[in-house]
Parts: sequence; structure tokens; C-alpha cells
Amino acid sequence: MPRGVVAQPAAIERAVVYDLEGVLGPAVMEFVDRHVRSLLTWDILVFFHRNPDAVLDLEGLASRLGRRAEELTPEVEALCDGRILSRAGGLIRYRPAPETREAVGRFVDSCQDRGRRLALIALVLHKINPAAGQ
Repeated sequence: MPRGVVAQPAAIERAVVYDLEGVLGPAVMEFVDRHVRSLLTWDILVFFHRNPDAVLDLEGLASRLGRRAEELTPEVEALCDGRILSRAGGLIRYRPAPETREAVGRFVDSCQDRGRRLALIALVLHKINPAAGQ
């Protein structure tokens, strides 16, 4: 080991390497915790943020995302419950409140930076399988 370098326990190293809140900020962390259930939810959010006037049925959204409609159903329902999307007459629309639209924007902006994107991936994967990080 080089002179002046102190070995740290693995838990401390992980804490330093995975300081997600420091990388993402508390607002993005809270948004992900509240609304991003999976990588598919992530894809849906990015799609509607970039196409805010899109009005699609489930099959149309599935086609745009390269997914099966039945995969999207629980994610779309959760985003409707979170008041980010609305669904009426079989059509899905992006209808967040202004402050939620800003939060989605911060999330999508975070996806553009490699370091922040990697932190987001780690955070979402940890939500999906919390035992994997231990």
C-alpha cells in the first residue's frame, strides 16, 4: 500500500463510492423513491417528458417503448396513482402538476450526465432488489 494511504473497511469504502444523495441531490432521490418503481417506469417518464403532448393507448405506448402492453399496465397505473399520468377512455396523457413536472425534468436532466445516470441506475436497481447490495 502506498505511504500515507490508510485502508478503510469495506463498508466505509462503499459509503464513499455510493454517496447517491451527494451525486443526485435530495430532490431527485425523493422523486425516485416516490415514483420510479423500475427501469420501465424510468423509460415511461423519459418518454412523456420528451413528448409531453403525446396521447396514446397502452398498445401505442408499448410500441413506442419496444415493450409488451401487459408489462406497462402496472407501471402506468402507478404513475396515474402518482398523478404524473392520466388515463381516460383508454388513452394515456402526461398530466403532472407544475411542481411534479419540474421534478420529472430534474430526473430526466440527471439521466443526461453519465455519473448521475449511473447513480440513478444503482438507486433503481437497489429498489428492485435491496438484498443485492449487501
